Amino acid sequence: MRLWEQNGIAENSEYGVRSSEGPVLVFNCIRMTARRLCWVLSALVLLAPSAAAQNPTPVGVWLHPDKRIEIEIAPCGDRLCAKIVWFKRPNGDNGQPLADVKNKDPALRTRPLLGLDVLQGLRAVGENNWEDGEVYNPDDGVNYRTRMSIDNAGDLRIRAFVLLPLLGHTLTWTRVR
Repeated sequence: MRLWEQNGIAENSEYGVRSSEGPVLVFNCIRMTARRLCWVLSALVLLAPSAAAQNPTPVGVWLHPDKRIEIEIAPCGDRLCAKIVWFKRPNGDNGQPLADVKNKDPALRTRPLLGLDVLQGLRAVGENNWEDGEVYNPDDGVNYRTRMSIDNAGDLRIRAFVLLPLLGHTLTWTRVR
């Protein structure tokens, strides 16, 4: 005699239902649900490393190393471009929105910096590397040649230079989203 039969609980083996005075949980259903849950969790564990192993993308929003601006990188055709989307201090000393006052072209000195395209033309040249772009630095009003990569930590490394990459400066940006 089974334990539940000893305690006054009868089993209907045709339906896998145990009952005493009224219906109780269906054991076969619980076992099947538990098995399905185990299979689903196993599949998720197996799939998670493959999703994480995918190449990181620079598309998204990135924070400048001094935490004063954010840029948003997006596809522009088969290349990448970026614009300024946030300032820690969006207004100048005069209370007006920041403008491109150091631009070499006097006609462009009144354009707002928020929303300004500052990176263009980067093309993929391998795993986690982009080249042949140009970056505009509103701090000095100069366009620089640029290349970009994503390091092992997931940070964005932007190298701006004039003639050769050796004659440049690298900034490491962190992903915001």
